[in-house]
Amino acid sequence: MSTLHEIGNAVRARRTEMGLTQETLAQVSGLSRSTINAVEKQSIGNLSISKAEALLESIGLSMKVATSGMARAPSPKKAPPSRSALERAASTASVSYQPVMSARQLEAALLTGIAPRPVRPHLQVLLDEAPMSLLAKVVDELHADKGVERSHVWSQMRRLAHELQCFRTVWQ
Repeated sequence: MSTLHEIGNAVRARRTEMGLTQETLAQVSGLSRSTINAVEKQSIGNLSISKAEALLESIGLSMKVATSGMARAPSPKKAPPSRSALERAASTASVSYQPVMSARQLEAALLTGIAPRPVRPHLQVLLDEAPMSLLAKVVDELHADKGVERSHVWSQMRRLAHELQCFRTVWQ
């Protein structure tokens, strides 16, 4: 399977689960709608790495270079287990606010689409400013841990973003 084929399938799947149109994705990524369409249909002849990265990053995806057969540096000691995506997202959203928003409060808001008054500013910052890759990891974590459909979590994020009047293009 070619890289362009994989990118096309991944972009279509993520765009659909996020509830985005090709036009909105084009605005968010800085590419044309016809480029988005060609990528999704795998009919694009050539896609530069910079355009592919812009497209993938705009929806929280990334490319990874496989290193099979290449010499690798020795791996460092195992890192301690990292915090969950929900914990990192709650922490990111709470940088400028006291009291902080807990991972549990964030989870409840994303599952219900309800923004309690004490965490509204936190949620607005998260939805407007957090990297899309972090939001995608939160969606994946809720899907894996709670069995919630990814499209449902993206839909709740969009609902909260509208309610909180977030300005990020992806929520329009």
